[in-house]
Amino acid sequence: MTGWVGAVLAVVVAASGTGLVPVGAGNALTLPAQRHIVRIDTGDNRPPTWLVAIQHAGAEGKGLVLYRSEDALRTVRRVADIQPNASHTDRAELLAVGRDVALVYSYEGPQLAASSQHDVYFQWWRYQPGANTWAPEPAVRVFDADASTGYSRALLARDSNGRLWVQAFRLERDGGSTAVVAVSVDGGQRFGSEQVLDTVRRRGGGRLLSVGTKLVFLYGMHDGFEPARMRIRSDSDPVGAWGAVRQAFPDGIYHGAALSAVADGRGGMHLVYKDEAEKLYYRRFDGDSFGARVLVESSPDWATQPATTRIGDTLYVFYNRVRTLNTHYELRVRTVDAKGSLGSAVTLEGNATYKGYLNAVDVLPAGSSEVPCLYGEAVDANARGTVSRVSLVLANEPPPGPEPEPEPGAMGLDLVRSSATHELLAVDGAGTLYALPAGGPRSRLMASTDGGVTFSARGQGGGNLWTLVAMDVGTLLAVASDSGVFFLQRSTDGGMTWGNKVRLGSYRAHGPRSFARWGGTWFFLESQTATSSAVPLRLWASTDGGATWAVRSTLTAHRQGYALAVDPGTGALWATMGSSTAQAAVLRSLDGGWTWTTLLRGYGANAMAGVVHSSGALLFGQSTLFKPEQPKLQTLSPAGTLSVLMTLPGPASSLAQVPGGGWSLGTAWFNEGDVHAAGDVFARLFLSADGVSWQEARRHERMPGADLTRVDVWGTLPSGELVVRVEGANGFGSAGVGFQVLRVRR
Repeated sequence: MTGWVGAVLAVVVAASGTGLVPVGAGNALTLPAQRHIVRIDTGDNRPPTWLVAIQHAGAEGKGLVLYRSEDALRTVRRVADIQPNASHTDRAELLAVGRDVALVYSYEGPQLAASSQHDVYFQWWRYQPGANTWAPEPAVRVFDADASTGYSRALLARDSNGRLWVQAFRLERDGGSTAVVAVSVDGGQRFGSEQVLDTVRRRGGGRLLSVGTKLVFLYGMHDGFEPARMRIRSDSDPVGAWGAVRQAFPDGIYHGAALSAVADGRGGMHLVYKDEAEKLYYRRFDGDSFGARVLVESSPDWATQPATTRIGDTLYVFYNRVRTLNTHYELRVRTVDAKGSLGSAVTLEGNATYKGYLNAVDVLPAGSSEVPCLYGEAVDANARGTVSRVSLVLANEPPPGPEPEPEPGAMGLDLVRSSATHELLAVDGAGTLYALPAGGPRSRLMASTDGGVTFSARGQGGGNLWTLVAMDVGTLLAVASDSGVFFLQRSTDGGMTWGNKVRLGSYRAHGPRSFARWGGTWFFLESQTATSSAVPLRLWASTDGGATWAVRSTLTAHRQGYALAVDPGTGALWATMGSSTAQAAVLRSLDGGWTWTTLLRGYGANAMAGVVHSSGALLFGQSTLFKPEQPKLQTLSPAGTLSVLMTLPGPASSLAQVPGGGWSLGTAWFNEGDVHAAGDVFARLFLSADGVSWQEARRHERMPGADLTRVDVWGTLPSGELVVRVEGANGFGSAGVGFQVLRVRR
C-alpha cells in the first residue's frame, strides 16, 4: 500500500484559463438581449451539451460558428459554421426545442446602413442520435432586405401552441426603425408576412419573450430618452392580434437592447436592463405589468451589460463593472430571490482587462453545482480578444443521501468571491495573495493586494514555482525547478527578484506545510517522488531568515516528508512521514530537529498535515486510501497515546487555525483506494471551535475526469476571511484550479 500523498504528487495539473476562442473584439457577444447559449440533455447517460453561437468577426478567418461543450463551457469544439462570411457580422439567437435547436441570425454591428445583405434567416439544427451531433437544415429567409432598407437584431420565441415567432427591426430611410414580426405555424418551413408592431425614431432594440401563455415584446431605441414600451398578445388570440402599444416603465432602455430577460416559470419574467443613465436595474414582470425598479449597479458606463440565469426561483445576474474606462472591468454576480431582494455583489474576475458584453444560458435545473457565464475579453475595447468563461460555484451541491441540518450555533462558511483565473500559492500576513495565472507559465508570479479581486505581475526569473511560503510581509520562500532540478530560494521584495538559492537536486517540498517556524529558526523538510523506496530525507534549518540553510538531520527510513508542525508553547517539532506501512511515521523532536523520537508507525501514520493542540498533542487527519485504515481525525499525545475524534469521508488534506479561534480541516477525493462511500465524489471543509467537535461547512464536487479533488484553507485576510485553494473541482476551469474567499459565520 502507498500513502495518499505519494500518489498525489504523481498527478500533473494541466494548465487552464478562461479563454475559449479568439474573436475580433471584446464585444463579440453582442447582441446582449439575444440568447447565444442553450443547454440540451441528449440522454444515454451522457453529460448535457451546451451549444453556443459565436461571431469571430474575422479572427482566424471565421464568421458565425456553432460550438459545443460537454463540460459546462470550460472547453468548446466546433460543430459547424452557421454563416461563414466574416465580413457580414451576423449574430444568432438560439432556442432549444427538445434535442433540436431553432435559431435566427441577422446583422449586428456598431453602425447600421441600408444593405440588401441585411436579411433575417431562420434555421433548424437537428440532433443526430447516432453521431451525437447537430446538422443544419436549409435556412429559411424570414425578412428580405433590399438596397434601401435592412433588418437587424432578430429575436426568436416559441409560444405555448408551438408557433415560431421572429421579430426584427427594419431600417427606414429617415434613420428610424420599424419593429416587425412574422410567425410560422408549420414548424419553421414558412413564415407569414411581416406584421408591424411599432416605429421608433432611431435605431431600435428590444426583447421578444414567451411567458406562460403570452408573448411579450419589450423595446426602445438608441439615445431616445423615452419610456420603454411594450406589446403583449395571448397565445389563444388570432396570430395577427396584439395588445395596444403601452408604456412598460418610465425610464428608457439603453439602445433598447442593453438587457437580459428570462421567463420566471409562473407567467412572468425577470428583467435586468441598463437605463439611459447607464445604470443597471432589475424589474419583475407579473404577466401584466412591471414592478418597481431595484438598483443592481450604480457605476455608469457605456459597456456595462447584464446576463441572467434562473434556477428555480433564484435569478443569477452577471454584469461587468467599470474600474478604468475601456481597459479595466470587473466581472460580478448578484442573486435575486423569490421576493425580489438582491444579494451582495460577488466579484468573480477582476484582472485589468476589458470585459465586454456577456451571455448566459436562460435556465438551469435545480441542483446545478455552478452557473457559468461567457464574456468578451481584450486588452481594451478596440482590441481583438477572446470569448472567456467565468462561473459562480454554488454551495448547494447535494451529497449522496440526505444532508443533516446544521447544529444550532455551529460555525459556517459564506462565499465572498470565487475565481478560476489563478492557481493560489500563498497568502502573507498582510493579506497579499500570491498566485500563478491559470494557463500561464509557472514562472510568472502574480499578486493581489485586494483580496483576490485583481492581480498584477510580480517578477519572473525565479524558475517554475511549485511551493511558496510567506515568511514575513514581502519576504518569500519558494521551491522551484529549472531543467528538472529543484532548488530552494528566497525573495525579499515580494517576488520581484529571487536569490539565496540552495540546490536540492531531485528533492522538493511537498507543500506549504513542509515549512515551519520556531522563534528565529525556519525549518524545511524534503520530499520526493522519484522512487517508491525509502531514501534519505533532509531537515534543513535557517537562522537568518532564509538567507542561508544548513542540514539539521537526515531521516533515512521514509519516502516522503509530508509536514512539519511546531508546538508554540514548548517549541517541540513534529514531523509526519510516509508513505508505505514500513515508511510512514509520526516523529517528534525536542532539540530543534537534531534528534527525533518515533511516536507512531505503520500505514495509519500517513498524515498530510497536522497542528499542535493547546494540550501539546498533535491533531492530525489520516491521509490513507485503503481499508481497513479508513481515514480518521486523531490526536497523538507527546507520550504516544492515540485518540480518535471522528471518521473522515476521505483522506485528510489540510489542517489550519481559524482567526478568532477554531480550526479548519480539509478532506480530499482521490480516484485510488476504497475509503470513499459509493457515489461520494466530494472534497470537504470541516470547522471546529475546539478541535474536538466538528461540522461539515462546505463541499466541492469532483470535476469530470479529475484524479484528485481537494479544497484547503491556505491563508487568511486581515479581515479574518479565509482564503481557500481549490483543485480538481467542478466549476473551476478545465483543470479545476482556483480559489475562494470565505467568511466565517459563528
